Amino acid sequence: MTRSGRVARLGWLVGVLALGACETVEDPFPAQGALSIDVTYTGLGSQAAPPPAPQVVIWSIDEASASEITGFDGDFSFLRSSPCFYPLNVTSLLPLSRACRTTGLTLAPGVERSAVLRFHLTSMELRQAARPDLRIGADPDGDGIPNGVDNCQIVANPIVPPATEQADVDNDGIGDACSQLDSNDDPTVPDSDLDGVANIVDNCLWYPSPPAEGSSAPPDSDGDGIGDVCERIAPVILPPGGLTVTCEVAFTTRPSAASMFRLDFAREGVLTCDSGFTGCSIDVSALKAALPGATETFSCEVPEQP
Repeated sequence: MTRSGRVARLGWLVGVLALGACETVEDPFPAQGALSIDVTYTGLGSQAAPPPAPQVVIWSIDEASASEITGFDGDFSFLRSSPCFYPLNVTSLLPLSRACRTTGLTLAPGVERSAVLRFHLTSMELRQAARPDLRIGADPDGDGIPNGVDNCQIVANPIVPPATEQADVDNDGIGDACSQLDSNDDPTVPDSDLDGVANIVDNCLWYPSPPAEGSSAPPDSDGDGIGDVCERIAPVILPPGGLTVTCEVAFTTRPSAASMFRLDFAREGVLTCDSGFTGCSIDVSALKAALPGATETFSCEVPEQP
């Protein structure tokens, strides 16, 4: 082909492109939405948190599914296998999706939908470290200085005249009587129960729990971060065979986003534990399914038995 022929052919191709001979094809993999679930307890707290905040909540979940889903034929299980043993620990906030290897249901976006979420719990329990009476006006160490202003709440640290304040050499708010000596022989290492274990690593903050011989850590046989000496376990009382909960929800699927409905057992009124933390009851009517960040919630109930 001559040079002039090549130029002519190139001009023809440019003309074809300009006329729109190449059409844009529709994306063969458009962004999808999804329906997903989460179970949690947002009221977890440390040993120093005000009661009744537990440190650990554990569920055994046999079923987490959805039915009557708009635009989907049949039921869908979020659990890849069951039962799922799901521990939520304040020191390790493992989400349900990882602990139970849940999966979401892919749905086309931009559609208003409804569904019925269904959960079956075979067991649930709360765990926390026991504590003495730490109410503001109480005085469990009997040194005449009430909690709230006492810098050693369970170890006596009285004001010794002519001093007008409790001894606190480093002014850290933790009294000398409940602090260990540092490398300079000054009482600056907080140890609230004076068991030889510094507060920062003590799994029984308010009850003496010295390490076993040959160990540097206080005993914790189940490894949940709460020492054996002070661990208290409160099982949630469920019906024989477990508790089934259903929640009717509505949502609009969004591209590349999951509509994740969360059941938060820390909602006010859901769980009530006795003063000795030996057991808890559950009120399903106080339980809600909610999308994080949204104001609308959806009521849950125990379905009628056939």
